[in-house]
Amino acid sequence: MAAGKTIPVKSTRSASNRQATFDFTPPRPRPFLADLPRRIDSYEEGVARFFQWRTGHDYYAAVDQLVEFVINTRRRKVVDLLADTATFSLRLAGSKSFEGRVYAFDNNITLLERARQRARHLKLDTVVEFLEFTEPRWPLPDCFADIAVSIFDLHRRDAGQFLSETIRILVPEGYLLLAEMIEPKSQRNRMSLLWKRAVIRYLQKDPDESQGVYYDREELVGLIFAAGFRQVVIQELRAPATSHSGVLSLVAATK
Repeated sequence: MAAGKTIPVKSTRSASNRQATFDFTPPRPRPFLADLPRRIDSYEEGVARFFQWRTGHDYYAAVDQLVEFVINTRRRKVVDLLADTATFSLRLAGSKSFEGRVYAFDNNITLLERARQRARHLKLDTVVEFLEFTEPRWPLPDCFADIAVSIFDLHRRDAGQFLSETIRILVPEGYLLLAEMIEPKSQRNRMSLLWKRAVIRYLQKDPDESQGVYYDREELVGLIFAAGFRQVVIQELRAPATSHSGVLSLVAATK
C-alpha cells in the first residue's frame, strides 16, 4: 500500500453526508424493453446471478457502492470502460447528486442499443452516452476522464495493456476505480479456483470467462504502479470467509 493522499471512500448513507439514498432492492421492472427480444432483457438477470455466485456479493449492492464512491469524489466526467448491462451508468446518471456526464463503452451493439433505449425511457440520454469501441483502445483523447470505472472485468483483460490505456485517458489526479476479485495464492484457494473454472467452462459453457486471471493484493498493486499510477487504495466489499478465500474489492488508483 502506498503512502500519500487518502482517497475518500465514504458512505452517502451516513448522518453527516446525506447526498443520496440508494435502492439496494432486486432489479426494477423494465417494461420498456418489451420491443427487444426476451433473451436480451434476461441477460442482466443472468449477469446478476453469475456475479452473486462468483463473488458472493449482490450485483446491485456492489454497483451502488461504486456509484456512491463516484458521487463522493465530486468529479464530473466519468467513463464506464465496459457498459455491459448499463446498470452502473444508468444508476449513476439517474442520481440527483451526480452533476456530470457518463460515457459508457461496449463492443456489443445489441447491448448498446438496449442501454440507449433504457436511457431514453428514463430521460437520461442527455446525461449518459453509450458508445461502441474496438478493444483494446478506447476512442478518447489523452487526459479526457476524471474517473474510469471497471466492474468485474479486469480478469478478462491483458492487465498491463488495460492499465496503460486507462492511465492514458485519465486527467492528472484522475481515478481508476476497479471492482474485482482479489484471490490469495494459497494452495486451498488454487483448488477452489480450479473447481470454479471447471464449472464455468463445462457447465456454464463460458470458456472465455473460465480463462480469467485473478491477482492477489501485492500482484495487483504492483501492476497498477508499473502502469504509472502513483497511489492505490484497496477496500474489501465484504469480509473474506477465510484467509484462503478470494474477496470482491474496490480498488481506487490515482494517476
